Amino acid sequence: MTDAFEEKYNCTVEYQSFKSYADDVSTMMSTKEYGDVLMIPDTVKLADLSNFFEPLGKYDELKDKYKWADQKMYDGTVYGLAHLGSVSGGICYNKKVWTDAGITTMPKTADEFIADLKKIKEKFPDVIPYYTNFKEASWTASQWSSLVVPSSGNPNFETDLIVNKEDFFTEGKPYYNVFKLMYDIYSDSTLIEGDPMSSDWEGSKLMIAKGEVATMTMGSWAVSQFQQIAKDNNLDPENIGYMPAPFSKDGKQYAQYAADYCMGVNKNIADDKKDLGKKYIEWFIAESGFSEAEGGINTLEGSKLPDYLSAFDGCEFFTAATAPEGLTGVFNAIDKDSEVGIWTGDSANFKLQLAEAAFAGKGDAGFKAIADSVNQKWAATRDANAELEAYIKANG
Repeated sequence: MTDAFEEKYNCTVEYQSFKSYADDVSTMMSTKEYGDVLMIPDTVKLADLSNFFEPLGKYDELKDKYKWADQKMYDGTVYGLAHLGSVSGGICYNKKVWTDAGITTMPKTADEFIADLKKIKEKFPDVIPYYTNFKEASWTASQWSSLVVPSSGNPNFETDLIVNKEDFFTEGKPYYNVFKLMYDIYSDSTLIEGDPMSSDWEGSKLMIAKGEVATMTMGSWAVSQFQQIAKDNNLDPENIGYMPAPFSKDGKQYAQYAADYCMGVNKNIADDKKDLGKKYIEWFIAESGFSEAEGGINTLEGSKLPDYLSAFDGCEFFTAATAPEGLTGVFNAIDKDSEVGIWTGDSANFKLQLAEAAFAGKGDAGFKAIADSVNQKWAATRDANAELEAYIKANG
């Protein structure tokens, strides 16, 4: 991959692999010998970046050229640039099935999404419109949580939720909208696999590649797995697509994307190597083709989205904001202490409770009972959080 760079700059590029990258490199950084160019471990505090990495430029100079230029920045100076980015909060689908069912535009509301699933079932009775993968619910149910922030259209959604002391589930708001959609789909046995309790994750990969399954809520990471299964079975990998969460705000759809690891230059190497290291990062992002090969989003502003993200054309992308000083980790602490478990999947978790209530046909009353219980736990824990109260008091 690096032959072109080596020829252009008359150098040799060597790579080093690690079993546990963040841990191993963090240990190496206690010395000056931690490579020339490296992915910056998240263990390095932003205020400490200048102790380990060479400045790549001022944020004001780089922000219009590179996405996520603020991810490894301190006091206006950028020390790392993302090698690629990814989309979170979308839905995998078989494009051929959806198109052959007569669906020409992607759904922008929950009602449209369910109507499309029904079209698929009507057109193809043997196809499973939506596959729950409920047997693996400890992690598959959590995929729905990834739709929440994108559907909000608000980079500060999590901070606003706790600072404004809003209920976790409020009708018309993101958590309610996302999990009510999940509940409504799971409540309709014609739209899902016959026995969700015995679903098969590994088998479902081939099923969606074949078009036996039309749709699954998964991160964009799943696209490459589904496409590889298609290739391995002489099927068309281009049939695998990824669509934005079917929600709109003020008539517009939003999508969340995020930087992967950021590349930086070791400040302890010779000056000529520093310059070469900077050129390597620029080349890796702009010319290597790595992000395209991995199905990632290229860091260069204005770069074309990967083909499998064509359904995201017209979406407004944003990156979730970090919590302000004084609230770092507070949202996650409230989630953990309340045992709401946005990302966990034990048997007492609200996502699994919702799924089981839906399968049992408990209707809107079943959804409301679970939502009310979650609201009570969330509010009690939130209101008892001393850091949140101190922040609210200090910031009016």
